[in-house]
This record gives sequence, C-alpha cells and structure tokens, in this order.
Amino acid sequence: MVRKLSVIDDFFELDKYQLVVLLYNEALIFTLLSNTVFNMYGVAQPKLLGCDDKIYNGTKHEVCQQYDNHETCKSPVLSYEFKSTVVEFEELCTRHNQTWIDSVMSVLRLHNKPTFSTTTQMVGIIIGAAIFGQLADSYGRKKVNLALMILMLFTSIGNSFVPSIDSYIIIRFFIGLWCGGLNVAGNIYVVENLPAGHRLWMSTLVTWAPNFLVFALFAWLTREWRALQRVCNIITACAAVICAVLMPESPKFLVQRRFREEAIKSLEYINKFKSKFNKATHHEISSIVDKAIEDTGSKSKKAKKYSFQHLYSSTTLALRCLVLSFAMFSVAYIAYALIFNLHFIAGSLYLNTVYSGLLRYAVGLSVAALDHFGGKKIGRKPLHFSIMSLICVCMVTTFLVFYLEMDEKFQSIIRILTLISFGLTGTLFLQVFLIPNFK
Repeated sequence: MVRKLSVIDDFFELDKYQLVVLLYNEALIFTLLSNTVFNMYGVAQPKLLGCDDKIYNGTKHEVCQQYDNHETCKSPVLSYEFKSTVVEFEELCTRHNQTWIDSVMSVLRLHNKPTFSTTTQMVGIIIGAAIFGQLADSYGRKKVNLALMILMLFTSIGNSFVPSIDSYIIIRFFIGLWCGGLNVAGNIYVVENLPAGHRLWMSTLVTWAPNFLVFALFAWLTREWRALQRVCNIITACAAVICAVLMPESPKFLVQRRFREEAIKSLEYINKFKSKFNKATHHEISSIVDKAIEDTGSKSKKAKKYSFQHLYSSTTLALRCLVLSFAMFSVAYIAYALIFNLHFIAGSLYLNTVYSGLLRYAVGLSVAALDHFGGKKIGRKPLHFSIMSLICVCMVTTFLVFYLEMDEKFQSIIRILTLISFGLTGTLFLQVFLIPNFK
C-alpha cells in the first residue's frame, strides 16, 4: 500500500533506514553501558589471602587489619576472577601511597580510591547531561553525538594506558562527562529518527539489559581491565562511523532552526531507503519542509521561552517535577548501588552480570506487555507500586540478614535477592522515563 508523505514524521516508518537507526542505537547503548558501569569490573575487589609467605585468617575486616599492620609486606597474595585496577595498583584495604587525591578524599571523609573513581565518574555524568543537552539544541544532534563519540573513544583509550589509580580517577570524570552528554543528546537523536507509533516497543527491544550479556562476554574473554576497555572501544568506533557516514542530521532539528536546504538534504537521504512506491519527489520534500518551517515559525512567535526555573513556577508543576526527580533518583540509586557492588555477592561476577541482564530484560518485556495488553485492567500506577514493593521486600530482607550477621550462612539468598532487585529496576526506568515520553 502506497502511503502519501505529507509531514516530516511520515518519513520515519519501518523501512531499511530504521535498521541503520537501530544499529546506531545498539552501538550507542553499548558505549554508554560499557563506560557507565565499567567499574563493576574496573574496580572489582579481589580476595586478600595473605602476603609473601604469611596467610591471613578471620573476617574481611580482620584480614584488612592484618594486612595494614604487615609493614614488611611486599607481594600480596590475591584471589580474583578479573584483574581490576585494585589488583594491578594494589589498592587494598586502607594501605596505599598518599597523594593529593587523598587530601581531597579526606575532606569528603572518603578513603577508598577505587570507589572514589566511581564517584567522580557519576559527578561527571550529572554535569555532562546538563551541558551537552543544551549544546545539542544549539548546534545539532549529529554534531554533538559525533563529537562525544570521538571524545569518548580517545578518552577511553587513554584510560587503558594510565600508570596509576590517580590518573584513572581523573579520566573517569571525563568519561562520565561524555556519558552524561550521550545519555541525553544520543537518546534525543535516536528518538527523533524513530517512527512515532513504534518508539516504545523499539526502545524496549534495543535497550541496556541485553547489552549486559555482551559486556560480560567481553569481560570474560579479556579477563583484565585494560584489555576490556580497548575491546569495548571497538563498538564505540563503530558507533562513531555509523553516525558520521550513515546517519543525517535530525530533520526535525533542522526545521526547528529553519535550516531549509539542510533539512531537504536530510530528508532526501532518508528517502533513498524507501521502496520506489513510497519515495517522495524533490518537489514534495521541499513543500513538506517549507510547510514545517512555516508551522514552526508561527508556533515560535506564540510560544514562550522556558528555562529550568519554569519547572518550579507553579505548585502543581513543581510538585510533579520533584516527584519525578525523586523517583528517578531512587531508581538510579538502587540500580547503581547494586551493580557497582555485584562483585561482593556469591557466585561468578561474569554469571551474575549475565543473570542481571537476563532478568532485567525479561522483566522489562513482561511489564511492557502487561502495560500494553492489560490497559486499564492493570494500570501503570498499581504496576509501579507492586514492583517498588517487591524491591523493598528484597532489600529489607537483605538488610535483616546482614543486621543479624547471618550473611555467611545465607549467601545464596543474598545473591538471589540482589539479582531480582536489580532486574526489577530496569522496568522502573521504563515506567518513569520512557512511557511518559512516548504517549
């Protein structure tokens, strides 16, 4: 059936161009995931068995005390699945060479350098999201995406050659900046290239969850942090090439900025992927762009200019913004707290990563199906409440096990509860972020 193209959204349909968009989205998501959660392997804690010819006994805390007091120790005896920065730089317990970063950490009352690298990275993500979202609105989706991909590529490669944990901490901050920027600018770029009626299921299909499996496979194959960082950069390089060569600037952005010729070229490129029966002529494309620019111009004259302060301009809007912000903070806090401490639970770190991804994907698809087919019978609010309640039960149970000092006895229970909790957080991101934006 031939469909007449009358507006810009009509150009985005399930055709060959969407394969390019999905391929870029997959490379983008893996780039984001592998750099954002890199420290689940990058700072994975080994088991300290002893030093030189001396073997330590006792709890983890007691073993650390013995190591810190063992002044003649030269070669720590370690057991580990993955050679992380903690292993290579011997950042064990509280014993390490003092540098200026320790002075900064002492002000913040922190003492663990590997963990501090995660902190600096997450601070970078917050800053990057605020900066590069605005830049994408000013200079274009493609330009900002490509610039961030190139910056990520070189910074990540540089990260794999650092000589010390201090250098690692500093570079993780910049990687966080690029991740924050890509998380905003990249998602906008992809969403603007997806068909309006298919955005939800396509975003559910290509998401973070299955990429945990790929990341775990790369980690298992490399077995050490420097090689893992370099292998992951292959996907980042592919994303940069796809963005530079196969994807045009967002025509919606170009129309919004009233760049007529560029918008026409962008739509003509997308038009090439259509069957000969659905292709638009140059005249039709020009007319569609002219009409879109005219509509944008009339709307912009009537529209007010908004900034962050307008989010709190009324009680109702401020309350909704605060609730949404708190919801996103809570979900992110739980998800990242669990994933960055996955090496502490029983079982293989590689398998735990795989199980986390599988659970997250299965739960996400199930909830999306319930939301789509259940409709008003189930409702999003009851579904959201049920999932949050289940996460709370899992985490309270885990807390009680540790509080009663029964963690050694119930390691398998802690593992199961942790994996379930993390698996459920994925669908909360979907409910809080994706569903409201794709109505």
